[in-house]
Amino acid sequence: MGKLIGRLSLVSSLTLLSRILGLGRDVLFFSCFGASLIGEAFILAFTFPNLFRRMLGEGTLSSAFIPVFTDTLKVKSKEKALFLLNQVTSRLFVFLGLASLVVCVVSYFTSGSAFLNQAKWVEGLFLNSISFGYVVLICGSAILVGALNSTGRFFEGAFSPVILNLFMIISMIAGKFIFGLELRELAMALCVSVLLAGVVQLLLPWLKLRSSLTWKFSLTLSASAEMEQIKSLFWVGALGAAVGQINILVSRFFAYSLDESGGLSYLFLSSRLVELPLGVFAIAITTVFFPEMARAVSGNDRKKFLESVHRGLRLTAGITIPAAVGLAILAEPILTTLFQWGEFGKEAVMDASEILLIASAGLPFYAISTFLVKVYHSKKKMNLPLQAAVISLSANLFFSLFLIGEYQVHGLAWANVLAAMMQTLYLVFRLEEISFKTLLAKQPLHLFSILLSAASMALVIWLLRQNLFIPSNKIENLLYLFMTIPAGVITYGIVLLVFRFPESNKIVQKIISR
Repeated sequence: MGKLIGRLSLVSSLTLLSRILGLGRDVLFFSCFGASLIGEAFILAFTFPNLFRRMLGEGTLSSAFIPVFTDTLKVKSKEKALFLLNQVTSRLFVFLGLASLVVCVVSYFTSGSAFLNQAKWVEGLFLNSISFGYVVLICGSAILVGALNSTGRFFEGAFSPVILNLFMIISMIAGKFIFGLELRELAMALCVSVLLAGVVQLLLPWLKLRSSLTWKFSLTLSASAEMEQIKSLFWVGALGAAVGQINILVSRFFAYSLDESGGLSYLFLSSRLVELPLGVFAIAITTVFFPEMARAVSGNDRKKFLESVHRGLRLTAGITIPAAVGLAILAEPILTTLFQWGEFGKEAVMDASEILLIASAGLPFYAISTFLVKVYHSKKKMNLPLQAAVISLSANLFFSLFLIGEYQVHGLAWANVLAAMMQTLYLVFRLEEISFKTLLAKQPLHLFSILLSAASMALVIWLLRQNLFIPSNKIENLLYLFMTIPAGVITYGIVLLVFRFPESNKIVQKIISR
């Protein structure tokens, strides 16, 4: 338990640092670009390498690779495991490298095509021709990080996003405030900074593997039984991940196609704020528990596997449900405090807060479905996540088309939430380890305790809102948040203790014992 908490603390701390820097990056980005055409063109261009990163590097390929790599390392030998690592990375660099080259060239020449008569598509494709090469670097990094995670090393993977955020922040500060670049030039500099960050992100786990496991890369395209097993797992999972990432792309394309600028910016900004608790805690939990579950499955230890599943779900729900409530209630003061700078004014804050209010409802569903997908992957069952992804995409398409006409970007935000809800429910009810009775029972998930604690927190924040001053400027909004957020967190923690939530009781006992 102590080692697990230590790993969670490391990953969560570094992820928190990354998310804080990411928040600073987004504040700086919207201050520089506002909801402009160039800003939205960069968001669209940056979406593509990020989708491939999530689909291949940190998604399906890692999910297929880690259980097989863990088995090989545990049952066979370190040499065979490292040979397998070379087989996977060699294929990734060759095939993804060629694909990236084709995409970059096609994007560049298409951006100058006479068939494109809208500036937003011209700029988006041009910026994509610069930034798409990041795919090869970050996907390679993710596989190397997966190998390190399998051996209990989590620093390099957790620190990797910090590197990207630092490079992007430095490029915007230098470009905007030192060199005084125009928006298009600044967006180009930002794309170049992404590529440079990718090089460093790849080098970090590369050097660690060389020093800790004496790994040496060699181009290896030969076949093996382990490689075939990864392929069989990968292709089913890749289809599911592709469907999931297309889901994100659909929403952003719909928002980008709206006549008025701003829709894509508000959706992106809301997703970034939702990803703050999602990344700091929920993905950290998934990162640490996935190798644990894979090892339990490999060792036929059903008891340990169930404990990991229940504890992971309990922690995920216990963190993201109150986070969603807090984001929804405090959407406007949070956006005012963080993003009302430069080109992003009061009107943009009000519009964005409406989208954040809707998007926050999806946070627990995104987090729980992310964890459940890894549960299925640890069992080497890729079909059910694929089915869930198809359900989510179908729902998102249906609700987007149904709602966009009358509700515009608000309808797209609701479509995302409803799709995430349907995906999560499908994954829950198809999971053998969880029954409907388990969900309602006090143990092991403690869902009722979490919901009641979150409701108590919401009541306290609402009462404070009724009795405190109404903030009218940035300083007052900051002061308001400093008063309400700690009050809400303390209330939530106390109620959880009253209901004997396992992890909160263990933390208190650890503090007392010291």
